[in-house]
Amino acid sequence: MKVMLYEEMDEAGVALLRRRAQVVLAPGTGEDDILPCVADMDGIIIRANGAVTARIMAAAPKLKVVGRHGVGVDNIDVHAATERGIWVVNTPLANREAVAEHVVGMMLTLAKRMREADIEVRLGHWESRYELIGVELYGKTLGIVGMGTIGSRVAEICQKAFGMHILYHDLERREDAERDLEARRCDLPMLFSQSDFVSVHLPRTPETQCLVDAELLSAMMPTAYLVNTSRGGIVGEQALFAALSEGRIAGAGVDVFEEEFTAEHLPLFELENVILTPHMAAHTKEAMVRMSLVAEDVLRVLDGEPPRHAVNCPG
Repeated sequence: MKVMLYEEMDEAGVALLRRRAQVVLAPGTGEDDILPCVADMDGIIIRANGAVTARIMAAAPKLKVVGRHGVGVDNIDVHAATERGIWVVNTPLANREAVAEHVVGMMLTLAKRMREADIEVRLGHWESRYELIGVELYGKTLGIVGMGTIGSRVAEICQKAFGMHILYHDLERREDAERDLEARRCDLPMLFSQSDFVSVHLPRTPETQCLVDAELLSAMMPTAYLVNTSRGGIVGEQALFAALSEGRIAGAGVDVFEEEFTAEHLPLFELENVILTPHMAAHTKEAMVRMSLVAEDVLRVLDGEPPRHAVNCPG
């Protein structure tokens, strides 16, 4: 059996694959890089870069499974895979703690004005301690947009550690969160208008593209903060820049962007009231190991067994 990796991953998963299959590292993540190399592949594992398109699947007649090193599958044509009888699997719980901690870290950094304080200390401006007055998370209201695996963990940490009040918006009612965290379900305008912090946890789909737009941002309080660690494009960057630069919201934490890996400069880079990280919320040592273990489900499919974490159900 042969399995292609779009990118390198932790040795824990690679070692599992090598016991049973030949592991091939793709020469690049573009479609033109992949197409000449997939004709004899039984499995593919993809991370954040590149895409597994219908065209690539058509060029891989032996392909039985596509593994997503992580959670989001917006870079895999799941419909085409299902039509071709190809399983799509992922690691839905692997980066839960890593991303949730990143969100809380961004919230604390913004609330305590740590970025600005760090700059001032390095410049020797000790008097900034009287000027950079932060706020506490304790007792504030947190709005969760998408109360799934990661969103619910963020809510749990913030409610239990900081006594925060939880609002959430989700297509489904989350009775466990309502019971255990006293979370209240509401529509987006109410969530944005009543939350001191808003954290976005949604997949990127046609329905969620630019969901957080100028109208929703204008509903936020001028003292409120927005954090997005889900996918670029869900929060409109131009609208966010305008809200931040005009002081209509207090700050933002952004880990994902509309155009990643190629953007050398964005308007957001100019602002001091935003924390930016390079799509790294899931990148802890522990999470990287867990995500690499998508190899387990890839091998299960190649052995003719049903996967434990299936995204689709091919006929």
